[in-house]
Amino acid sequence: MFKYNLFLYLLSPFLIIRIVFSALRRKSGLKFIMQRLGWANPKVNGETIWIHASSIGETKIALTLYSKLSLLYPETLFFITTTTSTSKSLITESKKLKHYYLPLDWLLTIKRFITLIKPKICIVIETEIWPNLINICNKNKIPIMIVNGRISSKTSSANNLIKSIYKTALQKIDLIMCKSELEEENFKSLGGPKLKTEVIGNIKFSQYNTIANQDNIINKKYVLALSTHPDEERQIITEWLKTYGKKVLLVIAPRHPERLGDILSDLPLDMLEIAIRSKNERIRSSTQIYIADTIGETESLIEHSEFIFVGGSLVDHGGQNFLEAASYGKSIIVGPYMYNFISETEEFLKNNAMIMVKSSNTLKHVFERLLKSKQRRELFGENAKKIMIAKKDIVDNYCKTIKRFIS
Repeated sequence: MFKYNLFLYLLSPFLIIRIVFSALRRKSGLKFIMQRLGWANPKVNGETIWIHASSIGETKIALTLYSKLSLLYPETLFFITTTTSTSKSLITESKKLKHYYLPLDWLLTIKRFITLIKPKICIVIETEIWPNLINICNKNKIPIMIVNGRISSKTSSANNLIKSIYKTALQKIDLIMCKSELEEENFKSLGGPKLKTEVIGNIKFSQYNTIANQDNIINKKYVLALSTHPDEERQIITEWLKTYGKKVLLVIAPRHPERLGDILSDLPLDMLEIAIRSKNERIRSSTQIYIADTIGETESLIEHSEFIFVGGSLVDHGGQNFLEAASYGKSIIVGPYMYNFISETEEFLKNNAMIMVKSSNTLKHVFERLLKSKQRRELFGENAKKIMIAKKDIVDNYCKTIKRFIS
């Protein structure tokens, strides 16, 4: 821990600058800076159930857990921490639920933070390994567990010093609940065979049990490119323009809406008819591309689309979550880089519930086949929905296990 804390404090000037820059770029405000740097005091009366979720995907899992656990513990205050303002925007605070930005993992800062929020338990979503946080919980006999556990490629490819720090931290966790057998093996290869682990399944299958019908915000038949990353928009649009589906609109919903300027700079604007949602631009009969660079409209975009390409998969990012699209019974297309969802992707491909392209060059062919055949679209969509229904109770299994650790 000495090496870790020394390294962390040496990096402090860089970390502070990064937080301030992030706050300015994403317009997160002063509260974000104050809380991330540990310069604000969380106000909590009594003990809490603490759930930490890093960004948007993890926050959705945290809210799914909260919706179930709050029924089991109606008198307990729930405390969700995140590290981004976009994830915070998903959380509606109430008397039973509070949000706070997690302070940096400085020893004294995180120790003070844990003392103030008084957690009965600390539930970490997916892959966040903060050594001081884990060590302090362990010393104070606060049960700490990882839910929907997975090891990111960045973590698994870290240098030996970082891996040794992770190993020490992981061995102090009470239970690691993994989303698949593969992730359990990844944890044990990183933290040692004596880690306390269980395989429960991917809780994201339980996030979409109930689907509320949304108003259609687009007045034209369209195909959706969801959660796209840098360079993907250019690749997708290039292939889309080669199709004969001229009466169909392509909607781009970037993973990070603030990238609008970068997206536009990567496209031949003089050759395209583009409308932008954040600028309230109308979709005309001549519009070819619609950029939906807003937050909170994903469900509507998915529900009313013809089929969906899920981003983060044409570039080496590892893929974005495609399960929400599956819950709506949509045909799903992904690229070759799906290592963040290996088990899920394999299952969907095996059950004819997803299409994977080896490169963007084959997108034109896939687009045309799906546009041409409603029957083909429905086949893939129905198979995807069947998988989702079969796994809808996974969240209940997580809650049963968590309950054992809450006194």
